[in-house]
This record gives sequence, structure tokens and C-alpha cells, in this order.
Amino acid sequence: MRSLLGAVGVLLVLNGAAGLAHEASGRCGAWSLVHRIAGPLEGMEIFANLVLIVLGIVVCARAGWLRRPG
Repeated sequence: MRSLLGAVGVLLVLNGAAGLAHEASGRCGAWSLVHRIAGPLEGMEIFANLVLIVLGIVVCARAGWLRRPG
């Protein structure tokens, strides 16, 4: 469970960073999660990518707090 949460957190951070890179330069492909769900997030892509990064950091931190069984 710990490694799964860590992996999800890293994926969230990478998705948010890729979205920010796309918004800043327009060169990175629009493969991030925010660009796939563009309808309700129209005009708030930068904020949504920042939220993804913060959420990924929180998930990674929570994964570090989990106790190992035993």
C-alpha cells in the first residue's frame, strides 16, 4: 500500500509539472490529466496543475507516514 501511494503521488506531481510546462511553453504534448479533462477546467489549467502538484506531494507524504505491518 505504501509503494502504491508513493507511485500515485509521483504520477500526480509529474502530471502537474507536465501541465505547467505545457502551459508555459506550449511545446510539451497535451497528455497531462488536466488537458484530457479540459471541459470543466477551461481557463483554470494553471491552477488545476498546481493543485495536482500539491495533491501529489500530500499523497507522497501520507505514504511516508504509513506504518509497515508487523
